[in-house]
Amino acid sequence: MNKVISDAVNSGARFVSGKKHGKLFLPEGGMLVFSKTPSDVRASRNVKSELARLRRNQGLMA
Repeated sequence: MNKVISDAVNSGARFVSGKKHGKLFLPEGGMLVFSKTPSDVRASRNVKSELARLRRNQGLMA
């Protein structure tokens, strides 16, 4: 999960840490909220795919 977040931040996203959830604000204008302590084994893969989906949708709308 940390690698997915750091890759997003390195590409221009802004990470805001909350009490139980983290938020990634994309430079294209999207936002992704996710659990900081996920119980799902596929959580990092799900966050990565959701980021890709947000970026793809923002590119189409711009």
